Amino acid sequence: MTRYFFHVHNGVSILDDIGLELPDITAAQAAAIELTRKILDEPDGPLWQDNSWRVEVSGSPRGGGEAFLMIRISVARRNAAV
Repeated sequence: MTRYFFHVHNGVSILDDIGLELPDITAAQAAAIELTRKILDEPDGPLWQDNSWRVEVSGSPRGGGEAFLMIRISVARRNAAV
């Protein structure tokens, strides 16, 4: 199994130094989507302070190295009549 690390970037970087041992990149993608879902479920959390952030999956606990995949989130608000 390969160890994948899930780093979150939103102006500051939250680096995963533990990672998860998973069988393949498909399992890592599912874990990244689940992490993203948990972040989106916390709209008052610190990641919502910046309307653009990403979850990056890599093979390095330091955030460097090759990113195997990336999920980008961007929120654009427009004035709307209520």
